Amino acid sequence: MSEVRCWAVRLDVAPPPEAFYATLSDDERNRAARFRFERDRRRFVVARGALRELLGRHLDTRASELRFVYNSFGKPALSPEFGGRLKFNLSHSADLALIAIATDREVGVDVEYLREDEPRTFLEAWTKQEAYVKARGEGLSDDPVVFAEGWSLHTFEPAPGYIGALAVEAPCPKGPARPNRES
Repeated sequence: MSEVRCWAVRLDVAPPPEAFYATLSDDERNRAARFRFERDRRRFVVARGALRELLGRHLDTRASELRFVYNSFGKPALSPEFGGRLKFNLSHSADLALIAIATDREVGVDVEYLREDEPRTFLEAWTKQEAYVKARGEGLSDDPVVFAEGWSLHTFEPAPGYIGALAVEAPCPKGPARPNRES
């Protein structure tokens, strides 16, 4: 049975980054080290660690044993040894991450922190476009994004002050459930 789940993860109150750091691959640790500011390094480590923890639970595998492959635009997927049924996506902005995990269909998420001077309508459209492009595994281009048939797009408020979007391949029978809140 096909399923889509979405989690909102607070990056400022999650377990200490050291708990997640041990689960990261060498590549992810190198990426974390390239962040100039400790705050950004912490957010990256917590977001990737939370993703690994959730995927590990779904696959009954230790988070540190997960391996990823990347397409030409950088979209990660589980390495073939974990099978091809589980799809996922991650986005983070300020102190919040969104993680979506789906069975048997592509999924994309985007989240943006809503600043006081930004129009909500613009951010809803922007996050929907970003989630769709990420789900398809494509990069942004100068051409306008044309949403294809066979996709469900949803915007929601995963936490106060944030706009989130979820793009799911094939129409959902009903809108997404409110995201689980991990802290």
